[in-house]
Amino acid sequence: MKTIKTIQYLSLVFLVFVTSCGSDDNNAPDPVSEPDPVEGNKSPETFNLIALADGEVDVDIKPTFSWEVANDPDGDAVTYDIYLDVKNPPEALFSENLSTTSFETTEHLGLLKNYHWKVVAKDDKDGSTESAVHSFTTRDLQMPNEPITLNAEFKNRRRASVVEFKDKLWVIGGFTDDFSHLNDVWQSEDGVKWEQVTSEAQFSARREHTSVVFDDKIWIIGGYDGDVYLNDIWYSEDGENWTQATISAQFSARGRHTSVVYKDKVWVLGGYDGGNYNEVWSSEDGITWTETKPVTSIFSERSLHTSVVFDDKLWVIAGTDDTRQNDVWYTEDGANWTEATSAAPFAKRIRHTSVVFDNRIWLFGGAAPSSLNDIWYSTDGVEWKQLTNNAPFSKRSDHISTVFKEKIWVIGGYDGNFLNDVWAFD
Repeated sequence: MKTIKTIQYLSLVFLVFVTSCGSDDNNAPDPVSEPDPVEGNKSPETFNLIALADGEVDVDIKPTFSWEVANDPDGDAVTYDIYLDVKNPPEALFSENLSTTSFETTEHLGLLKNYHWKVVAKDDKDGSTESAVHSFTTRDLQMPNEPITLNAEFKNRRRASVVEFKDKLWVIGGFTDDFSHLNDVWQSEDGVKWEQVTSEAQFSARREHTSVVFDDKIWIIGGYDGDVYLNDIWYSEDGENWTQATISAQFSARGRHTSVVYKDKVWVLGGYDGGNYNEVWSSEDGITWTETKPVTSIFSERSLHTSVVFDDKLWVIAGTDDTRQNDVWYTEDGANWTEATSAAPFAKRIRHTSVVFDNRIWLFGGAAPSSLNDIWYSTDGVEWKQLTNNAPFSKRSDHISTVFKEKIWVIGGYDGNFLNDVWAFD
């Protein structure tokens, strides 16, 4: 009897303990709680890429991507992200939250590059589905058979200068087929229609000068006026009204030099005044100029060469030291120079042009000694490849080139006749 009472007592204690624990535990899960709203969501269904086709080659540098609709089982709204990269699989987000199944590229892709792309379809509940990865290779530089214009409004000319300034092309000075020197200034928004800003700028008529854009101004440096070489420097904020920064810079009068903007300075390299120079001058304001003496070997005294800024370096390409050259030099400070190559595979030449476009140095035409219309490029300044030996424009020298609106422009020059045609390549 005593044993039964003991068991009943212990049972009652256990029941009270269990009841007490259940009523005091506020952290116990609710057995009938509703699931999280995202739980149970179904991601968009699988879908295929349509264009660009996997493995497609010679693709335009502004392609259009397209893909199938990714249906959502829950009827949720679906948006799309495009990933585009030279890596495989692609990691770089190219465009996001698209509501359509196509995307027209406005960004200029690289030339002759292999890209990988995919699309991720997303619903509004964090569900997503990835497409397969496709690859494609872009085309090389495109060379139309016809110029932008065969006869621009400005006079045919050679040894002029050209810059890109305030979203326009500007052509300045030079000399024309009656051998008269020019100090006119022309501008264009598209390379087709040209407007004369001034027929006679405040600086004297000249050829073999250089022009750069610096401190939000166009600058004119030196040149030859038909009688004497010059070392005056002028600038303008609008191309019409010009101010003389100095009548006589610290460097001697010269033409056939090159000028670039590099490390927040204007640089003048080489040139000619009856003899060639290999001096290197720079200025922080266009008024006061300082010569940088070479610490190491430097390019020979020369003129009619080209200079560009590429890979955070300043480059000098070909020209003449009384003998035509095809060497290539670079520096990071103006004092320490390295010869990238003593003999590039292109012919020794003068009066050519060079620009930087699509992470390459490009070289166009020139005289070697007869005029050329070949095009060469390099990704490192050492190794050079020929794009063509016969570009659509005529064989020429003394032309001008620049980069404008994601295109390379070749303008005017001399092919046995003075020219005023305008070509564009992208």
